[in-house]
Amino acid sequence: MTPPTPNPPLRTTHKFCYGLGQFGWAAKDVCFHYFLFFYYTQFLGLSASLAGLAALLALTADGISDPVIGQLSDNWRRGRWGRRHPFMAAALIPFLASLIAIFHPPAELSEGALFAWYLGMAIAVRTSLTLFTVPHMALGAELSEDYRERTTISVFRNTLGYVGGLLIQVSAWFVVIPAATRAGDPGVGYANVGYVAAGLALIGMGLAFVGTLPRLPYLMRTSDSQQSRPWYYAFKDIVAVVRHPSAAVLFFASLTLTTAIGISNTMLLHVNSYFYGFSSEQIGVFMLTVFLALLPASWLAVYGTRRWGKKRAVITFVILLSAVHPIASLSHLYGLAPATGSTALLAFVCVFVVLHQSFFIAHINVAGAMLPDVADEMELRTTLRQEGMLNSAMMLTQKVTFGLGTFFAGLAIDFAGFEGVSSVADTNPEMLSRLIWVYGPGISVITLLGAGVYARYSLGQKRLTHIQAELGSRRDTATG
Repeated sequence: MTPPTPNPPLRTTHKFCYGLGQFGWAAKDVCFHYFLFFYYTQFLGLSASLAGLAALLALTADGISDPVIGQLSDNWRRGRWGRRHPFMAAALIPFLASLIAIFHPPAELSEGALFAWYLGMAIAVRTSLTLFTVPHMALGAELSEDYRERTTISVFRNTLGYVGGLLIQVSAWFVVIPAATRAGDPGVGYANVGYVAAGLALIGMGLAFVGTLPRLPYLMRTSDSQQSRPWYYAFKDIVAVVRHPSAAVLFFASLTLTTAIGISNTMLLHVNSYFYGFSSEQIGVFMLTVFLALLPASWLAVYGTRRWGKKRAVITFVILLSAVHPIASLSHLYGLAPATGSTALLAFVCVFVVLHQSFFIAHINVAGAMLPDVADEMELRTTLRQEGMLNSAMMLTQKVTFGLGTFFAGLAIDFAGFEGVSSVADTNPEMLSRLIWVYGPGISVITLLGAGVYARYSLGQKRLTHIQAELGSRRDTATG
């Protein structure tokens, strides 16, 4: 392993440009979490169970590409654009094209053909994004070796990802969908969300590529032996990652929490539309309130890392978000909140959205900062620099378990009896009770399990300092 050229300070502009790359992930997440499932089931006529199955199958198929791309990116022979940037450039056009296509299936397809189109395009969107995101996430792990600065890099990435996602949602709920609704065809509004998402992704992914090129001389250079490792070692290496104790904690915590997120996000439009009775503009306000959580979440992550260390901070945030999550929905279910569809109910719910998202985003920021530390620990054991493999392992479990969460949410929505429901007037108390007990306490129980997994993490700042000192000595010896 060859040490990089002496590293000048990482500037805010570098962190900002790097963080903009998360716009691609945000575009995919917003479309799949909030719009595509609802669009296909409520406007195109695909059953909720089939839509959930398509999401699960697409994520499982896409998961195969994660370790392969991670392996190729880690071991790529350093050229003009380094190890990560060639993959980021290659991903851009396929991702944008498939993201637009999934919102525009051919007219008058049978349900089976519509299922096939959704499945095929979902695989294309997710796989092409993986080609960008795995190297992009790995690049973030290489930008700094400082324990606390790694948290700030994670904060930039996740905060800008949320900003990108919220910009799409604001455009959708306040401009695109209302305009189509006034024209008499709200389904067209949902279809046009694909254009908005693709445009924002193009800006963010392009600036991330260009803005991080100046850091290429200061990134780690892998050894000739690592560069000669074949791509099919990816499947062996992914097993080795999961068997590494610190990586295993992050892997299984991600598995647990992403399952909960998949259920929650897939059910959210049904909850907002049919349980709370919110209009599209009110849903836009609901989504917009997440902006209010970004600064508190950033402060919490930095403060928690400095005051408690990453392990205690992430456990604290997960426990708090699991406690806050069901309060608003249960309060409304049992008549303790304002009237359905009212502005007062929107304000009541948004208070808990801000609290929940502050803890949730803070937890993501700290968990993201743990990955570079684990990469250092693994290098000491294996002599391999594998940020790509680590991030691909995390993405693999997130994709598969989010698909599992989407599948379970589809079953829950069908079980609650929402087929054919088009307004609050079509619901009844039994349907709403079934929906909310899954959406509220059910998700909180799953989330709380994640805190138990994080409790087994043992890599603290003192241990990391010792590891980095040993790695520095090893690299100096190799260079000499």
